[in-house]
Amino acid sequence: MIAMLLGPLGAGDCERILETGLIQPVNAWSSLAYSVVGIAVAIYARSVHGRERSYRIVFGTLLIATGIGSFLYHGPQSAGAGFTHDITFLATLWFLILVHAGSALRRTGGVLWMLFGVAVATISVVLLIAPSSTNVITGLSVIALVGSDVSLHRNGRINGRLYATALVLFAGALVANLLGRTGVSTCDPASYLQFHGLWHVLSALALGVYFLATTGPRNQVPRP
Repeated sequence: MIAMLLGPLGAGDCERILETGLIQPVNAWSSLAYSVVGIAVAIYARSVHGRERSYRIVFGTLLIATGIGSFLYHGPQSAGAGFTHDITFLATLWFLILVHAGSALRRTGGVLWMLFGVAVATISVVLLIAPSSTNVITGLSVIALVGSDVSLHRNGRINGRLYATALVLFAGALVANLLGRTGVSTCDPASYLQFHGLWHVLSALALGVYFLATTGPRNQVPRP
C-alpha cells in the first residue's frame, strides 16, 4: 500500500503497466479482496448488538472503501486515485487504533468518533499537501497500531487462535509484498500470478481475522 513518488501509479508493484483498460489488471482485481472481507464483516454485524454492531459496520465499510481505492489505484488510475488509495487504508488503520486504544482506556462513544474524524481529516490534509509523506504516515500508523494492540492485550479475552491466525496472515502478506516489488528476482511483470496481488488477499484476510479476534476486550463494559 505504498505509493510511488515517481512514475505511474503502481510502478513499484512489479506488474507491467498497460496503456489501456485496467493498467494493472491482476493487482486491480485482487484489490477487491478488501471489499469482499469488508462485506463479510458488515454482514456478520447482524449477529451482534450495541456498539460492536456499529464497529463492525464502520470497519466493514472502511475495508470496502479500501478495496475500491486500491482498485482505482491499480486499475483505471483516475484522478485522485493515489489519494483515495492511501486515505482509505490509513483510515482503516486509525479506526482500529482508536477503537482499541479507547477500549483499553474505557473511553467509547462520541469522543471516539470525534477523534477518528479529526485523525482522518488531519491525514487527508497532510496527504494533499505532501503526497510523498505516505510512507512516513503509514509507518507511524503501524507503530500506533502496535501500541494500541499492547494496551488491548491487558484487557484480556482476546481470541488466541484467531489472533495467531491473523499474525501468520500478516507475516505472509509482508513477505508477499517484499517479493512483489519491482526489480527483485521474484518479480515477473507479465505473470498472471503477482505477489503484490497475494499481498492484497493475505492482508485483507489478516485485517478481518484480527478484527474478529479482538472482539472480547473491545466490548468490555466501561467503568463508571
